Amino acid sequence: MATEGAFVSRTFIIDTITPYRTSKKPIVAVNYTYPGPLLEANENDTCVIRVINKLAQPTTIHWHGISHRGTPDMDGAVGATQCAIPPNAEMTYKFKAYPPGTAWYHGHFLGQTVDGLIGPFIIHPKVEPNQEYYDTERILMVADWYNDLARTTLLSWFLSSKNPEGIEPIPDAIVVNGKFSQSLFVQTSNAKRIRFRIINAAAFSMYTFSIDGLLLHITEVDQTPVKPYTVSSFVINAAQRVSCFVDLNELDQSFVPDDVPPTKSIYIRFKADRDMYPVDISSYIPPYATQRYPYPVFFNPLYLAILSLDSCNSLPTYPANQVITGSSNPDLGDRDANLLHARPFYQANNKIPDATHYLKLVITIHPDILNISRGYMNDVTYDHALDTTTNKSGKPKCLTSDKVPLLYQMATNPNELGIPSPIITSDSPLPAIQSDGHGHYLFPYGAVVDIVLENRDEGEHPFHSHGHNFWIISTSANPEAEQLYRGAYTKRDVVSVPGSGWAKIRLVTNNPGAWLFHCHIEWHMNAGLMVAFIVGPNELLAQGYTIKSTHKRFC
Repeated sequence: MATEGAFVSRTFIIDTITPYRTSKKPIVAVNYTYPGPLLEANENDTCVIRVINKLAQPTTIHWHGISHRGTPDMDGAVGATQCAIPPNAEMTYKFKAYPPGTAWYHGHFLGQTVDGLIGPFIIHPKVEPNQEYYDTERILMVADWYNDLARTTLLSWFLSSKNPEGIEPIPDAIVVNGKFSQSLFVQTSNAKRIRFRIINAAAFSMYTFSIDGLLLHITEVDQTPVKPYTVSSFVINAAQRVSCFVDLNELDQSFVPDDVPPTKSIYIRFKADRDMYPVDISSYIPPYATQRYPYPVFFNPLYLAILSLDSCNSLPTYPANQVITGSSNPDLGDRDANLLHARPFYQANNKIPDATHYLKLVITIHPDILNISRGYMNDVTYDHALDTTTNKSGKPKCLTSDKVPLLYQMATNPNELGIPSPIITSDSPLPAIQSDGHGHYLFPYGAVVDIVLENRDEGEHPFHSHGHNFWIISTSANPEAEQLYRGAYTKRDVVSVPGSGWAKIRLVTNNPGAWLFHCHIEWHMNAGLMVAFIVGPNELLAQGYTIKSTHKRFC
């Protein structure tokens, strides 16, 4: 691995593979592996990633969790920061590895994340907090598996008048590190203290994670280190990352029946939250499903990996359904996907400024005039393919376009984007951030914005901010957190908004650029549950940003 300040150079070839003998589904893969190869760097290294597209379709890669300060055109968001990389073309991404922690990379176009374009990205900090608690580490990247392709089958069915209720495609299985249930063996390599980096790369599912007989000591949420927070299980929503360590000296084997030999392995469990799915998964047969043998096969929400205590890869001697997951005290489980009770490791440096601005975003999902289910933010559904929008006043307007990304429009017409400045409203004494009615919100540079997400949908939604992380102040599940943790809120880049509830976050807009803010459930993002934050157009130019000719040629 490169030393601090070094260049980390890699070549990523994007192509398809068929890695499973029982499936003919072609997976979109990086360097012919699923998940893609581990990308490692040290904090503030310069990453130079050459991406070669060998697909028959355009592609792009989003570096999830990276701030891209000074490199806003490297975020990989089609329509916002770049045009997609055409077939048989290539693009070089160059950016600083920051902030440190557990990040990941994935596709951001044509449902390619669902179809396999994912991989882990670990940025090692100059000083690793909590390192004294573990001796080795393992990455567990969990994802939904679909028997059908998102690009050709799932998206076209989901976004059609045949599906006015907006039933999201239900996964057919769960995979972790590319392996199906009870086929992944995790070695301890004789270590007693192990850090697990859990990355939820699922298109839809939220999971409860636990390890039989062991307590989990959480040390990181997204890319924020926290003081060790002990639980028996925790919930992780789509796109979130959680690190925890276990101490095998704490293993409680009281769940192992007396009439079986002592176990030399234990189960690692990912249990999908059934409440996320709009149908009864025990009997649901999707309308698009292709008959296979045996047929039908219903989705099993419990995934089991095996932690091999002696590296012999033996199965546990106890029945999987006999144990209470986690420690013997199930009350230690944390059901809050935001883990608001986890406290920042660096509280002294966690200076939280008072809000200067306000934005309320109301989340709804309902059919449009064509009877196609769409996601709406403040009654606007976002569509990055609309390049024909016109302004009745005739003035130049900020367009959502695959051909002219928002970032290019900021650089070309920074003062003529057609987005109103903040105004005082009845909702708050603070100036309210305004939009142009097309999902583009203009943020003054340096503003401290309290964003309230009001979820009028029954489902829980994980919202991710590109280019910025934010403090989670409180949610309807933990309203007391605003006062309880005042001055010591935890930063994340994904907030899980409870169903029929709300979440309040605080964001400092100190990173000029065009940044997407969207639900990370892939189906909802494609249905338009997304907005764009336009931050500091003039500051963007003052920092020396220019449109690169090598990127513009893709448009």
